[in-house]
Formats: sequence, C-alpha cells, structure tokens
Amino acid sequence: MSSFENKSRRLVLRSAAPGEQAVEDYASTFGWAVVRRIEGDPAAGTIREVTWKIASGVDLNYSLDDATGCSYVFVTADVRAQCQAFIAHAEEHLDVFSREELIAFHDGAEGVEERAGALLMLALGSPQEFDEISFTRIVKALREPTNDLREAAIYATGYTPARQYVPLLRDIALRDPVPHLREDAQDMLAAYEEAGIGGE
Repeated sequence: MSSFENKSRRLVLRSAAPGEQAVEDYASTFGWAVVRRIEGDPAAGTIREVTWKIASGVDLNYSLDDATGCSYVFVTADVRAQCQAFIAHAEEHLDVFSREELIAFHDGAEGVEERAGALLMLALGSPQEFDEISFTRIVKALREPTNDLREAAIYATGYTPARQYVPLLRDIALRDPVPHLREDAQDMLAAYEEAGIGGE
C-alpha cells in the first residue's frame, strides 16, 4: 500500500474475476505505469495488490478483499483533493457498484449468508470518514442473536475503524456467549489500539 497520507473511499468492482484486467485496461488508457505488484498468497495471509502511478504523489491501487472475494480500487495521494478527483474519475470509467446499490443490496438481503455478505460489501465500499449509514447497520448486526451475523459485523468494523465501535466491541469481548467471537472482538480492539483509535 502507498505511504501517502490521504486515501480515498474504495470502489467495489462488480465482478472479481475480470476486475484486475478492467483496471489494467483503464490505467493503460491513460498511460499509467505499474509501480508495484504483490502476487499474494492466501495461505500466508497476503492478498494480491497492484499499484499504478497516476502522477507525482498520486497512485491508483487495486486489491482483492479476502472476506468478500470482491475486487476494489482506491486512490492514495499527498493532497486530499487529488484523492477525491481521481476516485471520481475511476468511478466514471470502471464498472463499480454505486453507494446506493450497496445500501439497497444490504437492506434487501435475505438469509444469514446473504445478509452477512451484503454487510461486508457495504462496509468495504463505505467512505473512509465516519459514515452514519454504515455505522447504523453494522451496530444492528453486532447486536444480532445470530452468531454468523455478529461475526461478520465484528469484521466489518475493521474496514473503516471508528471510535464509536469501541464500546460495542468491548461488550462483545467481555460478554458474548461464543468464545471465538469474544476472541474476534479482542483481536479487533487490539488492531484499533495499534491504530491509535480509542473509545469515548
């Protein structure tokens, strides 16, 4: 991942299989060269990543999300306005889910597996800043009686960490009846602490 200070929201591509080729074609159209490629090894816990240099201080990044299997892109840049401009450009040229589509997919999902997957996709495509729409839905899932939905929700809090999740994660870490979910919440809290994110 780029070390640039600013990172755009993630755009979720509609199809994972041809996703990288579509991004490759998009970058080639504008003459952007690959500057980094990580093949990825699921067994080692690493994922495939490709980075193209758009301009000085601006990169386009492609990756594959291990939880959802969705491919996505985001922009990193020295200047925040560049992130916003180039991610808007990418949204115009790539076949991606709109924010409204991800919300509708989540809200219309049925069955535990579909609901869990839709929640993770919504979180993956959420803005980098605190987002009330995603927060409300993730919090609801954190309080679900169904174990698989709580598990997905714990993971979802990691896509765009926010201090507002900390009290809920602490409660799960202390009181959830399922041992591995308590452990998942503890691991997420450790990741939050490492990132310097604390609760209220």
